[in-house]
Amino acid sequence: MKIYICDDSSSDLLRLQHYLKKYAQEENLMIEVEEFLSAKEMLLAHNAAKEKPTLLFLDIYMNQIDGIEAAKKLRKAGIKTSILFTTSSMEHAMEAFQVHADGYLHKPFDYEDFKHAMSKVSDQLQTECKTIEVRIERMNRKFKVRDICFAESDNHGVLIHCMDNVYRANITMEGLKEQLTDEASFLTCGRSYIINFAYVQEMDGETFLMKNNETIPIPVRIRKQMKELYGQYLHENEEKR
Repeated sequence: MKIYICDDSSSDLLRLQHYLKKYAQEENLMIEVEEFLSAKEMLLAHNAAKEKPTLLFLDIYMNQIDGIEAAKKLRKAGIKTSILFTTSSMEHAMEAFQVHADGYLHKPFDYEDFKHAMSKVSDQLQTECKTIEVRIERMNRKFKVRDICFAESDNHGVLIHCMDNVYRANITMEGLKEQLTDEASFLTCGRSYIINFAYVQEMDGETFLMKNNETIPIPVRIRKQMKELYGQYLHENEEKR
């Protein structure tokens, strides 16, 4: 899991890096931290990166492009990365709300302040690190749960569809369902599919159009139920922003 820190203060960068490593050890999280001394540098790196950060620590008061402006650019591009602002003033609270920031770290802050801020995004961080393990071509392979668009039954196995590829796993649909039981965004769609609502691009009542442009049919008997569940998922995620 990748985390960005963007702050034009070297001492604040070091403090956050130290706190992140300590927190990751306590919470058993695998993280990779990248640091930036300007928002311009961060935005360029973000645009070029194949793996986008799960979390961004963003200083508000920086030269040229400030933190609020940088956050607006990311949101305008459709980026939903969690953002924790670091700042010496709370006067931009309304603007932070408008870009769906997850919280503030008010400078100077200590480790307890840091942990309190991290509690706002802890569920998402844990979700980002979750994996399932299945057997593919005689080898066990781990998949990040968040990378799975949907799965479909295929004879005595399952096809796992990700954005970059499709993998045939030697597992039953029931076995896969069991591994995904606690994942709120995954739902069974008839007998043949398990879909990840996070990858639904559009629902027209009869089908789900996924973000990898594949279409999943919705059985007539459950169309009303699926519409309600998808609406509930969208509502809950809108509230979390």
